[in-house]
Amino acid sequence: MAGMSVVLDVIKTAAAVAVPVVVVVVGHRLSMRLKLWEASQWRNQELIKARLQYYGQLAPMINDVMCYLTFVGRWKELTPPEVVKIKRDMDRMFFSVAPLFSQQAFDAYGDFVRACFVEYRGWAQDAQIRSGFVRRRQARPDSWDSEWEQLFTFNEDQDIRWEGLAQIREQYDRLLAALAEDIALSEPRSRYATVEVVVNAR
Repeated sequence: MAGMSVVLDVIKTAAAVAVPVVVVVVGHRLSMRLKLWEASQWRNQELIKARLQYYGQLAPMINDVMCYLTFVGRWKELTPPEVVKIKRDMDRMFFSVAPLFSQQAFDAYGDFVRACFVEYRGWAQDAQIRSGFVRRRQARPDSWDSEWEQLFTFNEDQDIRWEGLAQIREQYDRLLAALAEDIALSEPRSRYATVEVVVNAR
């Protein structure tokens, strides 16, 4: 009986000692997990801030390209060389910060640019605008430079079809939606103009 009592005392003592140890170990692990979670949250917030900053710089350039290609907004204010320059500036910025964005945004950007331009035409050759110049020439009768016409893929007899304009708008919306998702914003709603406004544009 005495031996059993000693064993019970040892068990009670061990249990009494073990409880605080377990509490300390569990508390330490919970604390570490909380710190890791807080660090992860901080990194996510900083990433979203960085993405938002670059979105604010990229979105107006992307919008200018879309407007010029689809004859909406301030397209008449832009010259073809300015549009090509916007494309270069847009590329430089996007590809320099591409690691901050998702693969979905990266792919959507490439699809949008390819819908608007023909790239890689040869050494020292500018990208061409995947469109026609006739309507744009008509909109700038006093300030059109005939040399600009080589910056377009369509010749004078080719019509700009609404299907092509719809594709550009679709790629534009897809790109903005991907960028918005990366910065935790809701998907953009349908915007200010439809493709019907440019039917028969040429």
